[in-house]
Amino acid sequence: MNRTGRTILFTLIFLLFWVTVTPFTDLRDPTVLFAEEQGNSLQQIISLSLFFIACLFLLANWHLALKMLSPLLIILLCWQFITVFTSEYSDIAFRRYIYSITVIAMAMAWAILPENTQHFQRMLKYLCLFILLLSYFGVIFMPAVSIHNTAEVLELVNAGSWRGHFAHKNIAGPAMIVLIIYNLYLLRKDDFMIPALNIVLAVIFLIFSNNKTSIGLIAIALLVAQLIRSVRLLPLQFLIFIIPVGLMAVLTVGTVLNPSIADFVSGLIADPTFTGRTDIWKFTFEQIRLHPWIGFGYDTFWNMSYLVNGGYEIETWAARAGHAHNGYINLMMTTGLIGVALFAVWMLFCPLLDYHRAQKTGNDPALAIMYLRIWVFMMLYANLESPFFAPRGQVWFSLLAAVFALRLHARVKAR
Repeated sequence: MNRTGRTILFTLIFLLFWVTVTPFTDLRDPTVLFAEEQGNSLQQIISLSLFFIACLFLLANWHLALKMLSPLLIILLCWQFITVFTSEYSDIAFRRYIYSITVIAMAMAWAILPENTQHFQRMLKYLCLFILLLSYFGVIFMPAVSIHNTAEVLELVNAGSWRGHFAHKNIAGPAMIVLIIYNLYLLRKDDFMIPALNIVLAVIFLIFSNNKTSIGLIAIALLVAQLIRSVRLLPLQFLIFIIPVGLMAVLTVGTVLNPSIADFVSGLIADPTFTGRTDIWKFTFEQIRLHPWIGFGYDTFWNMSYLVNGGYEIETWAARAGHAHNGYINLMMTTGLIGVALFAVWMLFCPLLDYHRAQKTGNDPALAIMYLRIWVFMMLYANLESPFFAPRGQVWFSLLAAVFALRLHARVKAR
């Protein structure tokens, strides 16, 4: 594929996840309350088309594609395929599983489409600017569908929070973090103006999104990544990473498992429920006990009609939460303890090992730290939100691209 073809495919894949085919969702429409069991035809057509092209590109560059694939990821995908058929909604689970595979393939292709570092930097810089301008365009000219308001049918407490063309402020928030991390990498003496503008625009938008989780975690994520970068011993790097992630897990989900932790946290913060998340976590653990090893089936618990329409045997608002508000618990719900254990080894350890190896390859350290920052932030963020295997947005796609790129960065000399 020539340079023009690479640029077009890189751009289209990026826009598919960062803009989607349904930007500026109208949350005043009562249909957003309905169960999410039907796919979007346009999304499927475009995704499958780009997936097909991405697969051809990966086949043409099979030696790089194989280096990005982890055996643990293949085992995890095989297990998830099994849970497709243990689901009560196997047809829906199968469709969503196939779509998840397309996201993985497109993320792999996106990571190796640039011809070189300069090509990657040039494309990423202008794509980030476009995304930010689109979000601000919505806030200025289409505020009814870009700023949460009291006419919406859900979560009126979010009124006034910016979301831009994203579906929710909790999606806009981490999106701005990723854009900030991208442009911290792009910021150089010989190319300062646009990356600096992108950072300023993203920071302002992040503040007005009122996404407290992202705002509170960005400094911690950058500090943890910098500390990992400053040491060379893998065990020490792992401790630097796992201590804040584990501590955050104890202070959040731990509050519904241990009363002593709950009492401790209530004395530390003004909202020990984490905006009602404790009710959701209690509900999810009650359901996990019903199917602890295999879960409820791949991506077929939340937003299903038997929950949304109130037909569930346990009457609680948490049944309509949409997701577990914790990525690890969310996976446990759908793929069981086996699925989350496989995922944890692949996602919580392998990227750090890849970064450790990348430090010894002589490849661009700035590029490696960019991917590391995204990974660290997402692992912290997953304690309060559910970014894993959420195929229609930029959060999961960005994390996948970072993980695949880190693996490649550790194994192949940069072009």
